[in-house]
Amino acid sequence: MAVRTLDAPKTYDVPQLRLGTILLMFAWPAVWYTLLIYVLIQPLVRPANAVATWLQLLIIVLGSGMEGVVGLLLLRREGYPLRLSALRERIRWQWPRGWKAWAVALVVLVAGVALSMAAGPLDQALARTPGFIPPAWWPAGSNPLVEVNGAADVFPDINLAGNWGFILLYMAIGLVFNIFGEEIYYRGYLLPRMRGVFGAWDWVANGVLFTLKHVYQRWLYPAIFVGGVAFAFAAGPLGSLPLAMLYHWVGNFLFQLIFLVQAALGIG
Repeated sequence: MAVRTLDAPKTYDVPQLRLGTILLMFAWPAVWYTLLIYVLIQPLVRPANAVATWLQLLIIVLGSGMEGVVGLLLLRREGYPLRLSALRERIRWQWPRGWKAWAVALVVLVAGVALSMAAGPLDQALARTPGFIPPAWWPAGSNPLVEVNGAADVFPDINLAGNWGFILLYMAIGLVFNIFGEEIYYRGYLLPRMRGVFGAWDWVANGVLFTLKHVYQRWLYPAIFVGGVAFAFAAGPLGSLPLAMLYHWVGNFLFQLIFLVQAALGIG
């Protein structure tokens, strides 16, 4: 199978998955996250309170961490040593090549951020729709019905003033588990194996299925769809998994980092 980027073609064989297997590969994480949230975490939530920050971090570690581990194990099962030198081409571990590819990457990033912001009212409308209403205890950071004016609204149980240790821990967990874990699994492993079913539109299918996988926070579907398609475009047509990770980090953590730094400095 020929895998192309916008810069230059690169040819290598990638085992292709059947449609049923692809759907299963997107379904099990949805089930896993749902069990984590509603079976493991919800009983630990105090009445009338939002999920504690340590429980939110636990969900990230166990949820996205499992996705990353499975992705690496599947690559290892195909005979690849878990070394970057051995996996570089297989998972498209490279930055875009040439100024044209970088120009497209910048346009996609700006458009993705703008569309994510524009999706806010759609998220709010969806969150008021029966069947999509988030639980009262859902964290404010991903609840469109809760007004967020700063980091203190997202982490009400954490004293953020001067708390640089928490900021580093939160960002490290997000980068290692959420960003690396999800991207290794969905774009590093799955995306190159979807072309046999979806052809040149494999990246679109990847973004759509990635969105549907988030059924446990389905009120955010509009914003997640924008991000999922952008991440898949970066790893697919642009051929760069690190770029997909960068997009993902910007979408999930850049503004939170700004708010957290302001709170730590006592100005937010």
